[in-house]
Amino acid sequence: MVKALNMKNYFTSLAFKYQYLLPLLAKLPQVTAYRLVSFYGRFLASQHLAEREAIIHQMQQVLVDREPEQLAEWTDYFFLMNQREALDSFYFQTLKNSSEVKQFIELVDYQPLVDARKQGRRVMITSGHYGRFWMAGVGLKEQGVSVGTITRDGGDTNVHGLPEAEYQYRLFKLASLKKYFDAPFLVEEQSVRPIYKALDTHVMAVFIDVPHASETMDCIELPFLGGVTDFPLGIARIAKKSKALIFPYYVNESRSGLQAKFYPALEAQDLTDAEIMEHLVQLLEAQILANPQQWWLWQALPMLWKN
Repeated sequence: MVKALNMKNYFTSLAFKYQYLLPLLAKLPQVTAYRLVSFYGRFLASQHLAEREAIIHQMQQVLVDREPEQLAEWTDYFFLMNQREALDSFYFQTLKNSSEVKQFIELVDYQPLVDARKQGRRVMITSGHYGRFWMAGVGLKEQGVSVGTITRDGGDTNVHGLPEAEYQYRLFKLASLKKYFDAPFLVEEQSVRPIYKALDTHVMAVFIDVPHASETMDCIELPFLGGVTDFPLGIARIAKKSKALIFPYYVNESRSGLQAKFYPALEAQDLTDAEIMEHLVQLLEAQILANPQQWWLWQALPMLWKN
């Protein structure tokens, strides 16, 4: 019994997933690889019942008219998506040609972004922690558009106290994305000034986020999922200072694969900081309410709402 328990703990460990399982699955055909990693996600959901119940509870605070069975179904989907997103970090590097990229991810309404870059405009793209959001850059790269970003991960030390296997995986993931996209990946804690130079050559992705408790930054209070949340104004201020267009986008999963939809650009110079952030947060909220199973931050919802 002890041996069986140790084996189960090993197969649910981060080390097993990142060092052995995902690199192996990335060598398989796309449909097979993602189907198998989804089965693994179902197994993990069965082993993390407390986390599963916590997600269901947080969904219930927002989606009050939904049946418990629907919330449970969405939560199980969340666990499966989590593993598919982790596999992305290994799998996208195996894509060899345009046909394989298009099979992996479809871009919708992206041409205005490409046209803006051709016209010499600075362009930012922004999304929330929703769906497999990194993979939009894979599709854009195929269109000749390189995408960089500002990220909280990637520093020299594990400042957020992640498990070591998770920390090493995130370093690997960011290094892989940076190499594939061939664009700057800037670390948030460092100076953001290099982003203005980067915008001359690359599209830069800046994600809607909330400040950590230890961070001090200018924020705006906005209604969000039935509560009130502080959102940093960085996206708006960078866009206004750099005279950049902001293209919101969201990556949705479906049975046919990934689809990255781009929304009409915001001309930052024509809007206030508040108007920009209100628009972006409302769009994020609409995505979450339409597909709650694809939002990453359900466990953190109580920390997002202000008391």
